[in-house]
Amino acid sequence: MPRPSIKATYDKAINDIAILERYLQKNNNLPPNMQGFVAEIIMLRLFSILESCIKDTATRVACGSMYRNGCTSTPTILCRSLNDALNKFKSTNRNRPIQYLKFTTVHNANDSVKNIIPAAEPFRHNLNNFGVQIDEMRKVRNHIAHHYKSTFSEYKNVIISRFGAYIKIKPSVFLLSTKRQQRPILNEYIITTKIIINDITKG
Repeated sequence: MPRPSIKATYDKAINDIAILERYLQKNNNLPPNMQGFVAEIIMLRLFSILESCIKDTATRVACGSMYRNGCTSTPTILCRSLNDALNKFKSTNRNRPIQYLKFTTVHNANDSVKNIIPAAEPFRHNLNNFGVQIDEMRKVRNHIAHHYKSTFSEYKNVIISRFGAYIKIKPSVFLLSTKRQQRPILNEYIITTKIIINDITKG
């Protein structure tokens, strides 16, 4: 039985992002009050695609699947299936099995897979290069999705980090504005996400 394909995971993620890019292109023709709403929806979906790709790549690496460059992944413990990988992520060498696996930050992803996928494995090695970028996108995504005090605090830190001081700016405007940078940040996030997906799946 063939091992689950990392290339198929890559292809699906890139195709899903291409759909978002088409929506973003059409977004320019909408009324201004609708453009921000669509941008926020695109951001939510973009981060979901990234999170799913990290998780799906991890389960395939745990099964000893081949990277896109033709090299075979070498997990510490070889899993029999994707479900077996998820179960082993939760329970192997843990004092108490964890109920939920998290892939929304590099730290959480590493913690989820650390007992099955070694740190030197290309998937983990390459993922570690993007901790700052993924965390920033997560903070923006969380504030769009929840609008809690805690999510605002993290979103505020993104604004300060980006602009050097806090500026009262809604996520929709933050994502689309070109007043403080040449390219809209949403476009930057799309490019960054494609780079991450490329690097964690290439081997």
